[in-house]
Amino acid sequence: MSEREREQARTEEAGAEATSSGNPIKEMFLLAALYLPLGFFLWFFMASGLMFPTSRLVEWLLTGFYPDVFERVVQLGFRFEVQTAVILPQQVEGRTAALNLDINPMIYAWGLALLFGLVMATPMRGLRRLLQLIVGFVIVTLVTSWGVFWEVWRDMAFLMGPEAATAVQSSNLSATAIALCYQLGYLMFPGVIPIAAWILMNRPFIEQLVQSRPR
Repeated sequence: MSEREREQARTEEAGAEATSSGNPIKEMFLLAALYLPLGFFLWFFMASGLMFPTSRLVEWLLTGFYPDVFERVVQLGFRFEVQTAVILPQQVEGRTAALNLDINPMIYAWGLALLFGLVMATPMRGLRRLLQLIVGFVIVTLVTSWGVFWEVWRDMAFLMGPEAATAVQSSNLSATAIALCYQLGYLMFPGVIPIAAWILMNRPFIEQLVQSRPR
């Protein structure tokens, strides 16, 4: 066999091995999907601690910028009770009562489990993996805080009666802006931003993965 024939045979063999190895992108996302159950377990098991930074940030935003409307945010497990200064027209047990809102922040934080699966499926050193998980937690905390913040205003503006709506009007926030920001925080940010963060943190690896994909 001539040298040219041997070179052609090696090229065909390498192509066959690349084809048989499967699609590396699909394999990585399959591995990420396998990590998802563990991610959701940790997400729910550690929910109270994971939501603590969000509760402090939301309280700082609400009471700091709107002290005449909001008094404090109390964390009860992973749920938040937002206590307002809005007085209800009806009495509770013969006493004047203020409006309190019950908020579930976890509906905005499920991207943390998604990000966990993607980071764990990406080949990297342990220290870098830990750093990406920390960065991801900070990003998801901001996303969750956005969602909770605007859900509070959504409830006040549209669901809690005329007294709450009057308090919203005094804050100079328009109903249109509240509705738009709430929809972004509920429908788009929880899923899109964690994936975008993972892409930005692993861009060289993703580019290499795409370039090495069998054609």
